[in-house]
Amino acid sequence: MKFDYNDVLSPRLSKVEVNETITEREIVEKYKKGEYRIVTEQARYPLANIKSIFEKYNLTPDYQRRRVWDNKRKSKLIESFIINVPIPPVFLYEYAFSKHEVMDCLQRITAILEFFDNKFKLEGLDLWNELNGLYYRELPEEIRLSIERRYLSAIILLKESANSNKKEKMMKRFVFERLNTGGVELSPQEIRNAVFSSDFNEKLIKMAESTLFRKLWGELENESYSRMEDCELVLRFFAYKSACTHNITKSTMSILDLYAERAKEFKEKDISILEELFYKTLDLVYLIFGETAFKSEINSRKSEKMIYDAVMLSCAELIEEGNEQYMRELCSDNLIKCKFECIEKNRKIFNGKYTSIKNVKERIEIIKKEIRGQINEL
Repeated sequence: MKFDYNDVLSPRLSKVEVNETITEREIVEKYKKGEYRIVTEQARYPLANIKSIFEKYNLTPDYQRRRVWDNKRKSKLIESFIINVPIPPVFLYEYAFSKHEVMDCLQRITAILEFFDNKFKLEGLDLWNELNGLYYRELPEEIRLSIERRYLSAIILLKESANSNKKEKMMKRFVFERLNTGGVELSPQEIRNAVFSSDFNEKLIKMAESTLFRKLWGELENESYSRMEDCELVLRFFAYKSACTHNITKSTMSILDLYAERAKEFKEKDISILEELFYKTLDLVYLIFGETAFKSEINSRKSEKMIYDAVMLSCAELIEEGNEQYMRELCSDNLIKCKFECIEKNRKIFNGKYTSIKNVKERIEIIKKEIRGQINEL
C-alpha cells in the first residue's frame, strides 16, 4: 500500500476486546514463568578507571535524552565525591554479553569523564569554594587522589531480562521511563523520544537541527534545546497535517503521542517522503515570509507555535494543490505585510488559548486565503 502521510492518524478499527476472567492460578503461573522479570547484577567502578571502562560503552542509546547538565551541576557532583557523599547508582544495560549501554544517569557519567579530561573548571562549590576555577589537573595531588579512590556504583540489567529484540526494546524504554518519574521531570518530547524511539525519531532530530529551521524559528535557549522542544515542533507539523485532514478532536499531547507511536511503523522510503515535504515547505516559507515567518508582529523577536502551525501547514496544503511555482513568484514584501495585517484583523482567532484542530484549521484557512489572493494577482 502506498504511503500517504495525511492518513497516519486516520481512525483505525480497534480490535474487539475479549473480557476474559483470569484465575489466580494463571496469575501465579505468569509470575513463575518470569515473563516480565528483570535480571540484574551490581558493580562498583573506581573513578580512577572510569575512562578506560566507559570508553567501551555505548553512551548514546536511542532512548537517551539530550545532555542537560551545566558546569555548575557537574562541579557539585565532583564536590560530592571529594566529601564522600553517597552517590546513587547508574543504570546500564547489557545489550550483548559483556557489552553495555548507559540506560540512565548519562549526565553523571559524562560529567566525570569530562572532569578527568580537564574539559571544565570547577565552579559554584559550597564546602570547597577554594577549588572554584580549577581544572582537575590543577587540583592539589591529595585532592586528586581522594577523588580517584571513590567508586561509582552501577546496576546492570542483564541480557537475560528479555528473550527477543521486541521485548528488549519494550523493557529498556519501560525501565527508562520508570527511572525518570522522579528527579527532573521529563518533557513530553523527551518521553516520546524514549518510549516511541524509531528511525523517524532520529530524522526528526536531524530536521530540527537543520540550518534553515534554526534560522526561521530562532535560537533556542539551553533549557528548551535540552528538553527537545525543537523536535516537538517538527513533530507538530507532521502530526497536525494528518490531524487536520481527519478532524481529530484529541488534545495536542494525545495527537503528538499517537503520531509518534504510529511513526514506529514507518519504512525508510516513508520517512524520505516526510523529509522532502518538511524541507520543501520550510524552503518555500522562508522564500515568501523570510525570517518573520513564525512571528505575529513585525517587531517581535520571538516565534510562536500558533503562527508556525498556520504558516507551515497552509504552505504545505498549497503545495499539494499545485501552487508551488506560483508561490515562488510572489512578492515577499507584500505577503509579509498581508500576513501581519490578517493576524491583527483576526486577533480572536489567532489566540494561543484556542488549540483544538478546529482552531488550527481556521488559522490555516486565513493564511491560505492571503496567499491565494496574492497568487490571483499574478
